[in-house]
This record gives sequence, structure tokens and C-alpha cells, in this order.
Amino acid sequence: MSKYIRSNRLLLLFVVLIGLTLQSCKTTRSLAKESLEPGAPTEAHVIVAHDVVFPEIEGQYKYIFFRLYNPSYKNPLYIANLLKGGLSITKTDEVPDLSHASINFTLDDNFYGLTLGGEHQLAEEECTVPQNNKYMKNCDPENSEQITYALKVTEEEYEQTKAFVEHYAQSTDLKYASHLNFKIAIFSIKKKFFTPREHKQFGSINYPDDSENKKVDIKNSKKVPNDFVCSTFLGYVLYNNVESVSNFFDENNIKYEYISVTDIALIPGITPLFYSNWSNYEEAARKFVDEYPEFAEYLTQ
Repeated sequence: MSKYIRSNRLLLLFVVLIGLTLQSCKTTRSLAKESLEPGAPTEAHVIVAHDVVFPEIEGQYKYIFFRLYNPSYKNPLYIANLLKGGLSITKTDEVPDLSHASINFTLDDNFYGLTLGGEHQLAEEECTVPQNNKYMKNCDPENSEQITYALKVTEEEYEQTKAFVEHYAQSTDLKYASHLNFKIAIFSIKKKFFTPREHKQFGSINYPDDSENKKVDIKNSKKVPNDFVCSTFLGYVLYNNVESVSNFFDENNIKYEYISVTDIALIPGITPLFYSNWSNYEEAARKFVDEYPEFAEYLTQ
């Protein structure tokens, strides 16, 4: 690539991200909740999805949960607002504005999220106690929002995925690789503004030729990938442990190293359960379980 092309791309990225800083500072109350309940009042602090339906699975099954966030930062000039604004303007699917993702195996308020800070960068995140996490303590829990999703998997896939995530949670080698955000940002800008319509949507995107999905054996391999951002880590986890996701990625040539937070919500089978602000997460989880008693076993706190 010539220096001229490279410099122009960097300039475009800089202009877009800086220009979006003000946009990302506006109130998060504009989060689209239509993915849960069409016509839901925008001022509602808890919304439970209706008619939650999952694909049929043969044999014993369980659920893996995902919490996708729209954080509101205490300091509007916090650097993470650049990422948040960039994700908002470059998305090409009709999904809510979301900029961080986490995973869990219960509905308790202790999801695993990968962020900067601390010896273990894959750490538990509690919406109701944000001060316990280096990333979340920079956010305003009253104005920050979350949507909780679930994926129905076989019991074997559930246990395998849980062990996979817990292995990484104990590792000090796994790092939040900030530089990968620029790689994803350049890709997202190209997809949004310079890609034909038929290749803009998730599942139809043409990914760079040098991208590659990797299957690993974390128990026996001496070297496994350790550099991710939150969304690419979740894509990597699912690709390695859930057959339906692995097949979908392979069939559509989806590369997890370019997965964005909003892409997580578009993976087939991942279904929205409930919405709340961070402070009301536990109330929302209880209301969801009251309406769907099948999930009571996943709410232990």
C-alpha cells in the first residue's frame, strides 16, 4: 500500500472518530429497544421481551448468556467515547447502539468482559457494583444501558464453552489489544462508505484475505491466541465451542477477528431477553425469570 493511500485512510479514520465524539456524548436514552418489544416506551427502565423463541435442539440443552452494553461515561471526553461514536456511525444493520460485550453462564450480575486494566483483563463485570471493575467504574450506572441475550446450545457445548472462558479468565496472558480497534475501525469505515449494498450486511460481508478463523485446543496447545477486543474474543469463543455458530461463520466466510459488538446480536440463535439500565439489572433479571420460569435455575443470586 502506498504512503499516500495509507495516510488518507488514517486521515479519514481520524476525522470520523473525532467528529463523532460529540454525538457519542449525548444521552443514552435514545437506545433502540425495538429489538425487544416493538413500540416500547423509550422512558421504560426495564423491558422484558415477549414471545422468546429458540431453535429446537436434540437432547439436553442449556443457555449461554450475553450482555451487550451502551455505556454512559461520567466524563464525556473519556477516550472510549471515540470507539462508541465510531461504532454507532459505521454500523450497517438495524441494531441498537452498543459498544461493549460480555458473556456468562447464569443470569447473575457477574458477566465476563474483556477490557483494559488489571492483571486479569477478562474479568467479572457487575452492573450494580461498577466500582469493582476498572472499565465499568468510569461509567454512570443510572444512564448506562444493557440488553441481555441468550443462545440455546447443547449441554456439552455449554460445559465446553464455560470451561473455555474460565480458562482464559484465569490467564494473565489474555490481553485487550487496543490496536485492534483501529484495524476494525478502518474495516468498518470501508464497509459503511465504500462497499456495495449487497456486501454491507452481516453474513454477506467480504472480509480481508489475510483474516483467518482459528480452532484451538486450549488444554493441549502450547500457544493459543491471546490478543483480542471484547467482541472478537466472544466470536473466537463461539467459533471454537458452538457448532451452529462455527458452521454459520464458515458458510458465510465470517471472520471473528472483525466481529463488532453489534454483530454479536446478529448471530443466528442469539435472542434478546430483557433491557434495563445498569442500576436496574437485577430487577430486570427477576422480572424476566418471573415471566419465563424455565430460566429460574440461571438466577442464583
